[in-house]
Amino acid sequence: MKIINGRWVDDHNNPVDNFNVTQLLEIGDKVKALYGEKITYDRINLISSIRRLTGREEGELASLLEQEGIISKMSRY
Repeated sequence: MKIINGRWVDDHNNPVDNFNVTQLLEIGDKVKALYGEKITYDRINLISSIRRLTGREEGELASLLEQEGIISKMSRY
């Protein structure tokens, strides 16, 4: 799920409907669990992107984030 032009769509750019609403609710629960009421577009996008990762990609991301100073270096670009 992602937001395009202010509207929620699934990974195939289909609007939210009875068949994919559970994905939207799951993302909402995860964002709220992690950030509380401080929900932003970037936080929704981050959780949505993480959900799409394979197990290997998730491990590589975790390793990358553990490296000291990597977030500071990434934010400069």
